[in-house]
Formats: sequence, structure tokens, C-alpha cells
Amino acid sequence: MRFASDTLGVRLWSKQEEVLRAVERERRVAVKSGNGLGKDFTAAVAVLWYVHAHDPAIALSTAPTFRQVRHVLWRQIHRLYRNASDTLGGTMLDTRWEVAEDRYAMGLSASEADQFQGFHCENMLVVVDEAEGVAEPIYEAVEAVMTSARPTLLLIGNPTTTSGGFHRAFHRERGIYETITMSALESPNVAAGDIVIPGLTTPAWVEERRAMWGENSEMFKARVMGEFPDRGEDNLIAISDIDDATYPLGEVPAATGGYEPVILGVDVARFGVDRSVIMARRGDVVVDVRVFHGIDTEDLAGRVRNTALALDASGVNVDEVGMGAGVVDKLRNEGAPVQGINGSNSPIREAVVCANLRAEGYWTLARRFREHSIRIPRDAELIAELASLRYRYNSRGKVLMESKEDMKRRGLPSPDKADALMLAFLDTEQPAEMPRWLRDLFL
Repeated sequence: MRFASDTLGVRLWSKQEEVLRAVERERRVAVKSGNGLGKDFTAAVAVLWYVHAHDPAIALSTAPTFRQVRHVLWRQIHRLYRNASDTLGGTMLDTRWEVAEDRYAMGLSASEADQFQGFHCENMLVVVDEAEGVAEPIYEAVEAVMTSARPTLLLIGNPTTTSGGFHRAFHRERGIYETITMSALESPNVAAGDIVIPGLTTPAWVEERRAMWGENSEMFKARVMGEFPDRGEDNLIAISDIDDATYPLGEVPAATGGYEPVILGVDVARFGVDRSVIMARRGDVVVDVRVFHGIDTEDLAGRVRNTALALDASGVNVDEVGMGAGVVDKLRNEGAPVQGINGSNSPIREAVVCANLRAEGYWTLARRFREHSIRIPRDAELIAELASLRYRYNSRGKVLMESKEDMKRRGLPSPDKADALMLAFLDTEQPAEMPRWLRDLFL
């Protein structure tokens, strides 16, 4: 990029050039990076270039905290500006560069979403630095800025989380983003085995991390290779296990073994934005997914009954909490093989490990993914919901799943499809009674 070399007098490596070319031509660019690869430097060049090359223009930058805004990205902007102030012009302040009234860049804290209101310009650049740590309300506020005539959004960060807006850009929303990975293994210094560009990751650092973390560790993947970890410490199911279990939409594989019964899992909508989902599995294979919006319990009960008849289902597991109780009652009165499931009830088979039935359902579902004994359609929503599931331990050391309410507080949708999947695979048969001495020991 000639602006970097001719105007700023700096040298870029190939990945930095790739990012800046993408910002020049695309509406949305997401960059995940290992450590020490000049991602903040690249973002600073992008801000200066954008305001210099567009008239009028507004460039906004943000990060999880104002300290990061001021002392990371804007420190780089100041350093670059000093070398080219005569050419770039304008007035450089702490976190604002003003060329004209309608042509400026400024840094905003990501602590309050309303800071993004009131900015209007046909040419808008928004840079989200340390994007993995920015809260969901800020991403929603940024989307409002993207309504301008010619907007550009640059997300740049370390891939250390497995949920949130930054993660979505590389997964559920990948179709609308130009995605780029900056790996330390591609760094000119590492590739050459010597210091070619001062300041970039060195071969010695990579080898230290390889020895310290192991090259197959989640830390090595995220901090060195610029790849998202399979799962965070409290995420239930590894992304790689989910990917391994998927099959292309419309290409339902045959169930393993001979005759395999069909079981339905039904998650019933609790609120207006939630969905009711019917998930059907034959043996280990999900064979049908049906989603409904805004229907009442009687209508849903009828659709569940029709699905059960069409697929010759031998069992129907319905979440009976709240609105689901009406669906269970309706199906039961019609003689359907329905089982009402209350996730807060005691576990059936995993009482030693799990605190309640919902935890047992998901714990055993995660085991299926690890053991590759489940096949699911390549449904982007289902995959994202499964990858976002978190668990914790209670005071007795037993597993509890994160509640739907807590997931919504993280800015995530209700895991309606994931819950229906869990219900479809939940084993509701009562096991042989645990010996008294063992029950007294653990329960």
C-alpha cells in the first residue's frame, strides 16, 4: 500500500498489506491475529489513510476500555502522524484528529453504547480494536453506524473467545465479512529465522511458547497461530467436535445399525422472540428440524403430533416448564408417547456428576460429540448455539448449565435448537437402582 510507504514512511509485511487492501474495497473486514504481528499498527494506518483519502470522512475507533483506546491504537496513530504531519495536516489531539469539521477521526470507549449515536457521514470507518473483548451492546451500536452510504467496519483482535460479535464474524456471519488470519508462523521474522522487521514476533518467542504451551494447546492456537480455540475453559462442546459431527444440509445420512427408533425433542417458546423447535433423531442421526414462530400451545401440539405420525416416532420429549406444560397435556390426552421434561428435576443417570436433569442432558450430549456418536445438519444457528454453551460447578462440585437468562445477558439468543437437540437425545429410561451405600456416599 503506497500510502504507508510514501506518506507514512513505514514498511508493511504481507498480511498487513492484505488487511489494508481489504479495508479499501470491502464493507466488513474481520482480522484474527496471534501476538506481536502488528495488528494495532495496521489499524492505525487504516484510520489515517481513510480520513486522508476521503472527503468528507469520519473514522471512529473503540476498544473494551478507554485505556486501550488511548494507550494502544491512538499511541500508534500519534507515532505515525508525527512522521507525516506536514502531508496529513489537521490538528492531532489526545484521541481525536481533526482535518475539517466534516473530516476527522476519534477514539471512543466501549463502555457505553450511546457514545456511537449522532455520527452521520457518507464515508464512515469504524475500527473495533481488541474486538474479542467488546460487549454485545457496542456491536449493536456499531450496526447503527453501518447504515451510512459507504460504511467500512474493521474488527481486529486475538481469537481467545468462542462467543460474541468477533467470533460470529468468523462463523455465523462469515458470509458478510472478509476474514483474515495473521499467524505468527507467517511472520517475516519467523519465516526467515532472523529479525527482518523489528518489533514483530521473533522465532525465539514462538519456540518458547511451543515449549511452554505445546503446539496443540488452545493457547498456542490462539496466541501464536491466530486461530480460535476449540472451546474456552467453561464451554461445554469443542468446536472441532461439532464440525466433525455435521453433514451437509439436505444430505441426511442413514442411521447406524439396523432399525433405529425416532425420538422427538421439543423446545417450547417462552417469549415472543423465542422459537418453538421440533428436533427429530433416528438413532444417532438428526433427521428433521422444524422451527415455528408465534404459535400457541394448541397449534404447536398439533404440529408435534403430525410430525410424530409422519416419522413414526416412538417417543416425544417436551420441555414442560412454563408454556410447555400445555403442550404435554394436549399430547397426552391424545395418546401420544409424550414425556414431560423439567430440567430442574433430579438427574436420572448422572446424579454423581450433574446437579439436575438439564445438566445431565447436556453433559451426555457433549459426550456424544466427543465420542463421535452423533450426526447433525450443518445448521449455522444450531452450531453457534452448541459452541456457545457454558457450564459451571455448584458448591457440591456438580455440573450446572448456564441459564437461558444468563446467555441473553451475554447478548446471545435463546438456545432453542440446542435445547431441542438435547431433549431428543435425553435418555429418560430409569436405570437399575443405585446400591444404598453408593447413593449415601455421593448423593
